[in-house]
Amino acid sequence: SEEFLRKRLVSPKMRMVVAEEGGKVIGFASVRMGEEAELSGIVVLESATGRGVGTRLLRKAVESARKRGFGSLVVKTELANRRAIEFYRKAGFTESGRAVEAVGRTRVALQFMVKRLR
Repeated sequence: SEEFLRKRLVSPKMRMVVAEEGGKVIGFASVRMGEEAELSGIVVLESATGRGVGTRLLRKAVESARKRGFGSLVVKTELANRRAIEFYRKAGFTESGRAVEAVGRTRVALQFMVKRLR
C-alpha cells in the first residue's frame, strides 16, 4: 500500500530500490540496516515477472548493503516458497537456518539465507 511504502521511505534504517517502467513503479526491494543488513522484501508486479526485474533489484540491494560496510546480507523467506529459495540460491545466498515465527496471527515456517559480501 502507499502508506506502507511511505513509512519505509522515511525510515533512516531502510534503503529502498525501485524499478520503473514508463514512469510507473513495477517493483521494489527494501533493505533494513541495523546490526546486520536484512533484505526485508522484493516485490515485482506479476506483469513484470520473468524479465529480470527481481534480479536487478536484488543486485542493487546487495550493492547498497556492501557500500554501507556490511559483511553479509540476510533474508528470510517462507520455507514453502521454493521459487524464492531457488532465486536467492542462484544469487549466491546459502541456507543458514530455519525457524517458525508469528506473522500477525499466523505461524509461518521460515528459511533463513545469507550472502557474504566480502
